[in-house]
Amino acid sequence: MNDKTIKKNITRLWNQAYINYDDCYAHGLKSKEEKKEWLRFLRKVIGKQPCSILDVGAGTGFVSLLLAELGHTCKGVDLSENMLSKAKEKAEKAGFHNVTFAIGDAEDTKEPADQYDVVINRHLVWTLPHPEKAIKEWKRVLKPGGRLVIMEGNWHYNRLSDRIQVFFGKCLITLVEHRNAFSNDGDYDKDTKEELPMMKSRNARRLAQMVQDAGLKVTVIPMTEVDRAEKQAMPLRYRLLNPHKRITVIGVKE
Repeated sequence: MNDKTIKKNITRLWNQAYINYDDCYAHGLKSKEEKKEWLRFLRKVIGKQPCSILDVGAGTGFVSLLLAELGHTCKGVDLSENMLSKAKEKAEKAGFHNVTFAIGDAEDTKEPADQYDVVINRHLVWTLPHPEKAIKEWKRVLKPGGRLVIMEGNWHYNRLSDRIQVFFGKCLITLVEHRNAFSNDGDYDKDTKEELPMMKSRNARRLAQMVQDAGLKVTVIPMTEVDRAEKQAMPLRYRLLNPHKRITVIGVKE
């Protein structure tokens, strides 16, 4: 499958998913405590000094809007026009003038070199056909001394205990919500998945090495408190469905 077809398939899925995306647990904010922990975490990894930030794979603007609230100037790019329409709507409703959104490819941003203090993304790398290429591109657009911030999780569970937990979560969702939680609707087709390396043999644990291989100085930070606040807002069935643990990989361009 060529790149054009892969990205067309990816874009189509997210153009369909935008309607309910923010309603899903682990996607949109579900409690004041969760928002508080996200803001605290972003202050920790970015700092209080106002920065110019590129949010790649911005989706409905989750990260971009939190960064705007913290006083940073942020541009969010995404392949999905529909996801970005949601982001723009939310920014307008919040009255933010320090955030913009545009169609853009995370692997080829078309941004000038040495442009941003920070390049950031959340839950993006697993859906890229060429993650190493993307990391090099993000390094290119960073200013010297700038930071790459990648927030990712192990979404594809290999441990038996996790698989059992997810199975019971799906059973409960099916019973309580009267829908088939075992359906693959809203997921990538098999051929597309085969082209996404982070959905196969690679996962979030590989990210630190990939960022280091791109020539960045790496730090890894667990997202324990964000995960805790997020899961506290979930009913039991969704806590079972989501045993993931997230990390943030920070790479500094020297």
